[in-house]
Amino acid sequence: MTFSRLAALSVVMSMASPVLAQRSLNKNPVVDTSSGRFAIVNKWNQRDDDLWCAAANAARERGADWKERLYITNYADARASQYGAGTVSFTFRPTQEELAQAKSGRSSIRGVGNNMTINSANRRCARELDFF
Repeated sequence: MTFSRLAALSVVMSMASPVLAQRSLNKNPVVDTSSGRFAIVNKWNQRDDDLWCAAANAARERGADWKERLYITNYADARASQYGAGTVSFTFRPTQEELAQAKSGRSSIRGVGNNMTINSANRRCARELDFF
Protein backbone atom coordinates (compact mmCIF):
# COMPACT_ATOMS: atom_id res chain seq x y z
CA MET A 1 0.00 0.00 0.00
CA THR A 2 1.44 3.34 -0.94
CA PHE A 3 1.98 6.07 1.59
CA SER A 4 -0.76 8.28 0.11
CA ARG A 5 -3.35 5.48 0.34
CA LEU A 6 -2.31 4.71 3.91
CA ALA A 7 -2.56 8.38 4.83
CA ALA A 8 -6.00 8.68 3.21
CA LEU A 9 -7.22 5.56 5.04
CA SER A 10 -5.95 6.97 8.35
CA VAL A 11 -7.81 10.23 7.80
CA VAL A 12 -11.05 8.42 6.91
CA MET A 13 -10.83 6.13 9.96
CA SER A 14 -10.09 9.02 12.33
CA MET A 15 -13.18 10.86 11.08
CA ALA A 16 -15.40 7.75 11.15
CA SER A 17 -14.43 6.54 14.63
CA PRO A 18 -16.31 9.20 16.61
CA VAL A 19 -19.40 8.68 14.46
CA LEU A 20 -19.29 4.92 15.02
CA ALA A 21 -18.82 5.35 18.77
CA GLN A 22 -21.82 7.66 19.11
CA ARG A 23 -23.97 5.40 17.02
CA SER A 24 -23.12 2.33 19.11
CA LEU A 25 -24.43 3.97 22.27
CA ASN A 26 -27.93 4.43 20.89
CA LYS A 27 -28.56 1.43 18.69
CA ASN A 28 -31.03 -0.25 21.06
CA PRO A 29 -34.58 1.13 20.92
CA VAL A 30 -35.96 2.89 24.00
CA VAL A 31 -39.69 2.60 24.71
CA ASP A 32 -41.46 4.98 27.10
CA THR A 33 -43.87 3.09 29.34
CA SER A 34 -45.01 5.98 31.60
CA SER A 35 -43.65 9.05 33.35
CA GLY A 36 -40.15 8.29 34.58
CA ARG A 37 -40.34 4.73 33.23
CA PHE A 38 -38.89 3.26 30.06
CA ALA A 39 -37.60 0.02 28.61
CA ILE A 40 -34.41 -0.71 26.69
CA VAL A 41 -34.94 -3.34 23.99
CA ASN A 42 -31.72 -5.34 23.71
CA LYS A 43 -31.70 -5.98 19.96
CA TRP A 44 -27.92 -6.33 19.79
CA ASN A 45 -27.06 -8.70 22.70
CA GLN A 46 -25.07 -6.03 24.42
CA ARG A 47 -23.19 -6.29 27.70
CA ASP A 48 -24.86 -5.27 30.95
CA ASP A 49 -22.66 -2.15 31.05
CA ASP A 50 -23.93 -1.09 27.62
CA LEU A 51 -27.55 -1.38 28.78
CA TRP A 52 -26.89 0.60 31.97
CA CYS A 53 -25.23 3.24 29.79
CA ALA A 54 -28.24 3.37 27.45
CA ALA A 55 -30.54 3.64 30.48
CA ALA A 56 -28.51 6.55 31.88
CA ASN A 57 -28.76 8.38 28.55
CA ALA A 58 -32.49 7.68 28.30
CA ALA A 59 -33.10 8.89 31.87
CA ARG A 60 -31.18 12.12 31.27
CA GLU A 61 -33.19 12.72 28.08
CA ARG A 62 -36.34 12.36 30.20
CA GLY A 63 -35.25 14.97 32.74
CA ALA A 64 -33.55 12.90 35.43
CA ASP A 65 -30.74 14.40 37.50
CA TRP A 66 -27.27 12.82 37.68
CA LYS A 67 -27.75 11.99 41.39
CA GLU A 68 -31.07 10.15 40.90
CA ARG A 69 -31.06 6.36 40.96
CA LEU A 70 -32.06 4.00 38.16
CA TYR A 71 -34.00 0.94 39.31
CA ILE A 72 -34.63 -2.19 37.26
CA THR A 73 -38.35 -2.91 37.46
CA ASN A 74 -38.57 -5.84 35.04
CA TYR A 75 -36.49 -8.10 32.85
CA ALA A 76 -38.09 -10.09 30.02
CA ASP A 77 -36.18 -12.45 27.77
CA ALA A 78 -36.93 -12.54 24.04
CA ARG A 79 -39.70 -15.15 24.41
CA ALA A 80 -41.56 -13.12 27.05
CA SER A 81 -40.98 -9.66 25.58
CA GLN A 82 -43.53 -8.09 23.28
CA TYR A 83 -40.65 -6.56 21.29
CA GLY A 84 -39.06 -9.86 20.22
CA ALA A 85 -35.81 -9.24 22.07
CA GLY A 86 -34.68 -9.13 25.67
CA THR A 87 -36.15 -6.07 27.38
CA VAL A 88 -35.02 -4.34 30.57
CA SER A 89 -37.45 -1.90 32.20
CA PHE A 90 -36.08 0.98 34.28
CA THR A 91 -37.44 3.80 36.41
CA PHE A 92 -35.96 6.79 38.14
CA ARG A 93 -39.25 7.41 40.00
CA PRO A 94 -39.72 4.20 42.02
CA THR A 95 -42.81 3.35 44.04
CA GLN A 96 -42.55 2.38 47.71
CA GLU A 97 -42.95 -1.26 46.70
CA GLU A 98 -40.05 -0.98 44.26
CA LEU A 99 -37.91 0.72 46.89
CA ALA A 100 -38.57 -2.22 49.22
CA GLN A 101 -37.15 -4.59 46.54
CA ALA A 102 -34.07 -2.43 45.96
CA LYS A 103 -30.71 -4.21 45.88
CA SER A 104 -27.94 -1.63 45.68
CA GLY A 105 -24.49 -2.70 44.62
CA ARG A 106 -25.63 -5.25 42.05
CA SER A 107 -25.20 -4.41 38.40
CA SER A 108 -26.81 -7.38 36.67
CA ILE A 109 -29.61 -6.28 34.34
CA ARG A 110 -31.55 -9.45 35.15
CA GLY A 111 -32.14 -8.55 38.79
CA VAL A 112 -35.37 -6.72 39.58
CA GLY A 113 -34.54 -4.12 42.20
CA ASN A 114 -30.90 -3.70 41.16
CA ASN A 115 -30.07 -0.02 41.03
CA MET A 116 -27.35 2.59 40.77
CA THR A 117 -27.11 6.33 40.33
CA ILE A 118 -27.46 7.71 36.83
CA ASN A 119 -23.93 9.05 37.17
CA SER A 120 -22.62 5.54 37.96
CA ALA A 121 -24.56 4.05 35.05
CA ASN A 122 -23.15 6.73 32.75
CA ARG A 123 -19.60 5.78 33.79
CA ARG A 124 -20.21 2.36 32.24
CA CYS A 125 -20.42 3.92 28.78
CA ALA A 126 -17.58 2.82 26.50
CA ARG A 127 -15.69 5.85 25.27
CA GLU A 128 -13.69 4.00 22.65
CA LEU A 129 -14.36 1.36 20.06
CA ASP A 130 -13.94 -2.14 21.49
CA PHE A 131 -12.42 -3.71 18.40
CA PHE A 132 -9.27 -1.56 18.25
